[in-house]
Amino acid sequence: MAAAVSSVVRRVEELGDLAQAHIQQLSEAAGEDDHFLIRASAALEKLKLLCGEEKECSNPSNLLELYTQAILDMTYFEENKLVDEDFPEDSSSQKVKELIRFLSEPEILVKENNMHPKPCDLLGDELLECVLSLFPLYLSQTLSLSSDTLPLPQ
Repeated sequence: MAAAVSSVVRRVEELGDLAQAHIQQLSEAAGEDDHFLIRASAALEKLKLLCGEEKECSNPSNLLELYTQAILDMTYFEENKLVDEDFPEDSSSQKVKELIRFLSEPEILVKENNMHPKPCDLLGDELLECVLSLFPLYLSQTLSLSSDTLPLPQ
């Protein structure tokens, strides 16, 4: 059991480091401090501190909750940016795929480690709402891009 906990802690720590690097890029590109990016960064800093403690003493559920909150704040910032830019054709499809990947990581981790019988109980309705709100955007972009290459029906 301790090995499984340690494995989860290591993976959450790795994901947190990747998210922190992404948030840093977003902050630099934005050129200003954003409330949601600041909150996400603070949650990831707290996560890093907790992961640095004795791995056997870390509660994977608490770590995953912190990571998930950081991801929700980060993706909220990016979703708003896409809306403000009116979903630019050249980059929005890739950006939506990236957001879905970030939002999927917590659930994948829960499933892989049998941490909780119902991932939505642990991850909450907010994560589900984010993924579901992005899905129509992703479909719209995908269909829009594919209609440019498909022949018109005769």
